[in-house]
Amino acid sequence: MLNTRVIVTRYGGPEVIDMIEEPLRKPEKGEVRVKVQSSGVALADIMRREGKYPLSPIPPFTPGYDAIGIVDEVGEGMQKYSLGDKVAVFFNGTGGYASYVYPKDDELVKISATIDVVSGVAVILNYVTAYQMLHRIAKVSEGERILIHGASGGVGTALLELGKLAKLEMYGTASLAKHSIVSQYGAMPIDYRNEDFVEVLRLHAPEGMDAVFDPIGGRNYERSLQTLSKNGRFIGYGYTSILEEGSPEDWAKDWENLANKQTTVNGNPVYLYIISSLKKEKLDWFREDVQFLLSLLEKGKINPLISHRIPLQEAAQAQELLEKSLSIGKVVLINE
Repeated sequence: MLNTRVIVTRYGGPEVIDMIEEPLRKPEKGEVRVKVQSSGVALADIMRREGKYPLSPIPPFTPGYDAIGIVDEVGEGMQKYSLGDKVAVFFNGTGGYASYVYPKDDELVKISATIDVVSGVAVILNYVTAYQMLHRIAKVSEGERILIHGASGGVGTALLELGKLAKLEMYGTASLAKHSIVSQYGAMPIDYRNEDFVEVLRLHAPEGMDAVFDPIGGRNYERSLQTLSKNGRFIGYGYTSILEEGSPEDWAKDWENLANKQTTVNGNPVYLYIISSLKKEKLDWFREDVQFLLSLLEKGKINPLISHRIPLQEAAQAQELLEKSLSIGKVVLINE
């Protein structure tokens, strides 16, 4: 039997993505082998493909954070897992785009056999990110006002849905064509291309934002800080502006400056969130949050917005959808 794996052959555009087939190997000690059913696609995959993510892996490498699949072989020392177990897999940014993967124990969460593999894979990266930023970091409470940048994306729509459940007053930036998506969660959409979100918020919420979630970076961070209320918290969780201009060094320098300051000039707390870093520090939180969110999914209390379901072999096209802002919600690779 063969394993099909997507690889980035060199830094560049979608054309650098290739597929390889290799013999299946047995899991090593401390690993299980998982037959992948679905894998998630993320903007950070594109940043790594272009070599713009800080400490991007050296090609060739396989992209991908999140996957769901079935354990089909168990390595030595992994007796807590059994053949046929359904599992969520979370890698540190590389490895997920494959038909078989070999996760270690700290990369695995056992999940219910009835979890839908498409909606479920949206939970692992996007909803855990949103939930942890809202409840572990910002510690939001009912009635608070929040600003969500990139509100129509995978994490953005997760923030909107979880924010609605938490009864927050929400504002979200998105292109005009995607405003109906933002509105359906009860948020006020702001057209970032034709409106100044700082001015719009000054008009509609002069008290300011209690929490701002910003994956864009650069000048957007500075302007987001201007919207904070007296007790507002700023959470930066990415730097997508780097796809248009700048270098990994700019991102690293900006984050280092913010991390050193820890507060704005007005004393508002500044947090920088990386899901893989928090998972490393608090694996129990990660597992607890995956299980909690999947239980909400099973009860029908959350319904992740799935933009496209695309065969694994068309991973380059899947990334292009994100890169060109043609997707709304989560793009999922399906392994038949």
